[in-house]
Amino acid sequence: GHLYFGIGDRGRQATVQDLGWPNGKIHRIHTDGSIPTDNPFVGQDGVYESIFSYGHRNPQGLTTHPVTGAIWETEHGPLGGDELNLVQAGRNYGWPKISYGINYNNTVLTGRTTAPDMEQPILYWKPSIAVCGLAAYQGDAFPRWRHNLFAGGLAYETVQRLVVVDGRVIYKEPILKNLGRVRAVECGPDGALYVALNDPGTVIRVTHHKTHPGAGDDDQP
Repeated sequence: GHLYFGIGDRGRQATVQDLGWPNGKIHRIHTDGSIPTDNPFVGQDGVYESIFSYGHRNPQGLTTHPVTGAIWETEHGPLGGDELNLVQAGRNYGWPKISYGINYNNTVLTGRTTAPDMEQPILYWKPSIAVCGLAAYQGDAFPRWRHNLFAGGLAYETVQRLVVVDGRVIYKEPILKNLGRVRAVECGPDGALYVALNDPGTVIRVTHHKTHPGAGDDDQP
């Protein structure tokens, strides 16, 4: 019954740690646009009461785990340091105070990867894959993939399967590579994965293929 959405820092790094700005935040509202009364900063003066979490550089993918209800987010880092985050109410995810990336001119950005009261990413990519769309698989076509996360990458032209157990990524593998810049990944009602590509502008449908009669879950897409 809630709508979550992200706003990047829009080149204004100083606003990300300021709750009086919407930049660099995950926001949470009701579907009619009203503010939930249990949002973490409701009632505080001078803040955007829609803020759910802050300290984000450039949120790209956002999905809810179908079993746990956990909210997962991918975001672009600078040069290096793309992140997968487990988004929790009121938490600070550190940008631009901490980062696993550096500036685009190869100079040091912050020099710190941790700080008190700032969350660590569950996974970070270094070098960056230009992480983009994110989906939790809920279909029946690939039983062994059920509830895994699938993250797209623009620069690396990839879709990566992420196996999450108890809030940790215990395994990752690419399932698509070098077919185009991956903008979005979605699980369709037919159980297939749909992958939207930029350059070339097209949609790929990843479905189940039985290699021989009676083949089972071990088959590949």
